Amino acid sequence: MRGSENVIQKNKISIKWRKIGLYLLVLLVLLWTLAPLYFLIITSLKKYVGTITFPLPWLPKPFTWNNYAIMFSQYTQGSISYRFLHALRNSIIASGATTIVNLVFGSAAAYVLSRAKIRGKNIITMMFLASNLLPTVALIIPFYVLTVTYLSGLGLYDTNTLLIIVYTSFSLGLVIWIMRGYFDTIPLDLEEAARVDGASRIVALVRIILPLTAPGLLATGLLTFLTSWDNFILPLVLGPDSSAYNLPFFIYSLNGQYLHLNNQIAAGGILSAIPPVLIVLFFGKYIVSGLTSGGVKG
Repeated sequence: MRGSENVIQKNKISIKWRKIGLYLLVLLVLLWTLAPLYFLIITSLKKYVGTITFPLPWLPKPFTWNNYAIMFSQYTQGSISYRFLHALRNSIIASGATTIVNLVFGSAAAYVLSRAKIRGKNIITMMFLASNLLPTVALIIPFYVLTVTYLSGLGLYDTNTLLIIVYTSFSLGLVIWIMRGYFDTIPLDLEEAARVDGASRIVALVRIILPLTAPGLLATGLLTFLTSWDNFILPLVLGPDSSAYNLPFFIYSLNGQYLHLNNQIAAGGILSAIPPVLIVLFFGKYIVSGLTSGGVKG
């Protein structure tokens, strides 16, 4: 009996140390993840001198909100506030329009691929999805040459319209792939019953089918918006002037040749990160459920 008690006691001690080790590992991962965010926040609350002293202080001394205030004050041509608000407007326009275009055309294409009797529609779907596997860097130069050389008469260069088109081309395949999985899970009998009651195919799609795919629409819409919002390389090449630059490009532009405004760069990064963070906090569970619910047929 005493031997078995000793074994049980050793097992309890072993389990206890494993839990402690696991908690320490989680703590290290948490610190590794949050440390850059903490550094970004305290840098945004420092004066410029506090960002170039060594060693860097752990707390913002002296504390200031001026880096945030400067983003919304002195709204004159060429000022930081003017450029920030202009970049914010461009990001909202480009990301919002890209999301709407992707949901409309992506859902329509996914519905056709799900319901219509098309030979090789699985291959077509995979071809759409394969377009998302190509790296942005590999396609940015062809996009630039096509826009500047062959489509120069359309005046698309350095416009939100061009960025919306390019953003859509990079995310439409994923929307089609996800939404087709949702349409495949919806029984065809529901649509046929609506057709028997006199509804057209469009009415049945809008009033019966699309409400059932709301989680997929929400998930793909949020992912498309986030991807477009955070894009940097495309506006850098296709919209670098004063017309279509977005928030990531604005933050990049604060880094001058001789003066690095680290405090203002940090403040701009915090402000540009607020919309994605809010989306993840309030809609994160819908993104996860939306991406997984359509993966099971039946």
